[in-house]
Amino acid sequence: HHKTMVTFFLPLLIITWTTLHSTSAFLSTSYVSTTSISSSCRSTCEQNTKSQYLHCKNRQSWSPLLSAASEHHEITTSPVSKMKILGICGGIGSGKSTACQLMVDKLGCVARIDADKLAHCVYEPGSQSLQDIVAEFGNDILQSNDSAEIDRQKLGAIVFSDPKAMSKLERIVWPHVRTKIEERIGEIATEYQSSTPSENEIIIVEAALLLETDWHDMLDGLWVVQASPSVAVQRLMENRGLTEEDAMVRILAQQKRRSLLSKDEGSECISDELRDEIQKGIVTAVVTNDGTMEELQKTLEKTLCDATAFKKS
Repeated sequence: HHKTMVTFFLPLLIITWTTLHSTSAFLSTSYVSTTSISSSCRSTCEQNTKSQYLHCKNRQSWSPLLSAASEHHEITTSPVSKMKILGICGGIGSGKSTACQLMVDKLGCVARIDADKLAHCVYEPGSQSLQDIVAEFGNDILQSNDSAEIDRQKLGAIVFSDPKAMSKLERIVWPHVRTKIEERIGEIATEYQSSTPSENEIIIVEAALLLETDWHDMLDGLWVVQASPSVAVQRLMENRGLTEEDAMVRILAQQKRRSLLSKDEGSECISDELRDEIQKGIVTAVVTNDGTMEELQKTLEKTLCDATAFKKS
């Protein structure tokens, strides 16, 4: 029942991150026992039960993807049927990973799926996607003639210089990634049946460039975490040891695909591209993260209580 897939993450970004940061090649998701949402947010929701049903106990909505996953895993209990699938993306240095972890650890969401880490499974030796990649780009992209592993630098050299080659790689890889995400959602939903109910029955799917996809049918909402360029640069310098020049190069490289960071300074400086996504209803909320972690948590808490931050059921 899947639609034709176009995108889900940027292979270019995966190749770069893998080379520079030695990211684990295995799925890493968070399934954390969570705390209740703070009394202030709960109070806000209770006062606005009718308009903010998305975050209160009597909300009713089915995610098309979760519904399908439930059927596949024979899930029929009502807590699972009410679960939301929320996509969260953001440019490099925006703090999207921090935001996702706060939503699980502090704000009562069920689990977080890191799609960029999950994507590494697609390149595993013997996988169908690897065979498809080799069939398209030839044996020269393998580490050696006797190897079953892709040389990411060789493949990167091809797709970096040829947009058409990048598009071919995306068409091969992203459908496989979506399948793995759907499988993981089904697993989390199964685990949830025997766990303590969460205050916010939401599974978070985190991906750096989720806006590059046409997978909006699988999401009940899509949030963009953004930061001013100067803030993002400073974070990359402090957290990853990059020079100011290198940090800006990476930020601009993402903006060439689909702008995720504000082009100017200030919380109200939303790029034209992002504004267009909001008007189309693709992006349901923008979370500005230019301050402290405490400020980010308060912003996320408020956004969770906002019915407009999710699609209408």
